[in-house]
Order: sequence, then C-alpha cells, then structure tokens
Amino acid sequence: MRFFTALVPALLASVVSAGFTTYKLIAEGANNANQLTYYAPQRSTSLFLYIQILPDGGAHQSIINDFRTLVRNYGSKGVSIVPRIRYGPADGSEAPEPDNAALIRKDVELWAGVFKSVEGQIQIPVIHAGFLGLWGEWHGGPFCGSRGERDNETNKTLKRFIVDTLRSVTGKKVALRYPEDHHQLYRDSRAVTIHNDCILSAGPGTDGGDGGTFPSTNREWWKEYTIKVAGGNTYGGEGCDMGWGWNFGDVCGSNGLVAYVNRYKMSYINPGNPMRMQQLFNSADYKWCVDAIEAAMNKYQ
Repeated sequence: MRFFTALVPALLASVVSAGFTTYKLIAEGANNANQLTYYAPQRSTSLFLYIQILPDGGAHQSIINDFRTLVRNYGSKGVSIVPRIRYGPADGSEAPEPDNAALIRKDVELWAGVFKSVEGQIQIPVIHAGFLGLWGEWHGGPFCGSRGERDNETNKTLKRFIVDTLRSVTGKKVALRYPEDHHQLYRDSRAVTIHNDCILSAGPGTDGGDGGTFPSTNREWWKEYTIKVAGGNTYGGEGCDMGWGWNFGDVCGSNGLVAYVNRYKMSYINPGNPMRMQQLFNSADYKWCVDAIEAAMNKYQ
C-alpha cells in the first residue's frame, strides 16, 4: 500500500509502503518507555498500533502524552500508524468496553481530537473504529453482542457514532470490523472500509468464514460484498489460526496468502499474528514467499 502525502518539512513529500505493518501496544497506566523508543521496524514502514485505555472516564492524559511521544519518534522517521483504541487494564490484557455509552462517546470525541492534532506529524492511512469489544474488534462486549440488522438500535447508534465522529473530526478513512455492520450502517459505500482480524482462519482453499468475518449464511455473497466496498480501499488486518496450523506450504502455495491478497485487494497485514505467520515472516528459507506476499500487497491502496 502506497501513500502520497506531504508531511512536516523534516519528512518532505514521501512515498510510504505499508504492506507488512509492525504490531505495537501502548497501555494506559503502564510504563511504555520501551514501546515509545524508536526501533526500525522489520521490513515495515508502519505500525499496527493498539492504544489501550482504562474504562474510568478519565482524561487519559498520560497515555495521550505517550501517544504524542510515539508520533514524534516514529513520524519523524517516516513511519505511519494504523491506530485502534481499545479498553483494558494496564497489563495489556483484553477486556470489553464499559457498559456506559456516554463514557464511550466522550472517549471517542477525545481521541478523534487527539488523532486530528497530530496531522502533519505522522501518516495515518486508516483508523480502526475500535472502542467496542475484546481487542476493539466489535465482539464480546455489551454494545456489540450482535451484528448488522440483528443488532439493536442502541448498539447501531453507538457504532455509527464511533465511525462518523472519527471520520468527521480527523478527515481520515475509518475501517470497521464486520461486513454485516458495514452493510447495515454504510450500505455499498466505499467511504468507510473494513478490517479483518481473522484472515485465513481455516486455511487456504476452504470456504472459511475468517473467524466470523463472513456469516455462514450466504457466505460467498458477503465475501463479494467485502471486496466491493473494501477491496483496494485500505483493506487489511491480521491472520488467525483456528486449528489448521498455518502450514508454510499451504500459506505459500498457489491458493495461499498471495491469492487471498489479490482476491480481496488487501494492502496491509500484521505479520505478528498468529505465531506461525511470524515464524514464516522471519524464515530465511521462505523469504521468496514473504517477498511475494509483500509485492502483492503493494499493488493495492
């Protein structure tokens, strides 16, 4: 994925390839010093950045300060970020959102302003909608118990508020997690895209649902809908393993990850998940495969 964006003078006009994006987590209440220090990402010019905040309705000033430090340290080196806000304790473990819509709305407005305030200091090609559910993935929380037309109006209203606020305040592209929610809230629109956090969950060449991304009913229709609204539209995410083991031969085979990237016109992936994907990414023997995956992603925006 390549972005043409004029940044601060120190960065000049640059062409940034997202492709592989490096996982990073900063958590409110934790000592994030090591996470804020610049280390050149491995084969990457972007961060898959989780920002974990406490569900206490506070001002979040310490984690905002940490985020601004990270922006200075990485943005000055030409590294972009794909950020997502999620709730949880200082130890970084996963937790759902608080059962308090007013608190969530306040936090959404706050962080939309924070993201806007770093404009010109760092590239943000897309913001993950986040805030709801485990890992900010819109599942497993009080306001994301269901998806699409099956969800209740209270949840739909809050989901729409999150996406619309992030978009309107920052002017950035926003990705939500599930095609069903996209279809319900932004039907057929490419103004909002999708991210997929369970790519190839059942292995290549299967009619997999990508960990619930694509419903079991009319699955192929939902896959085509995702391509229609998100393909070549800053679509990406990370893989997950629901039992097939991410066998390197299959991942690198003719129906593997390169074929997946090309079908969905996917432009970025966090290679740190699952563990076997990280091992593939680091393997000298499979450098040819990693090269091919990267080349495929770099065809799409």
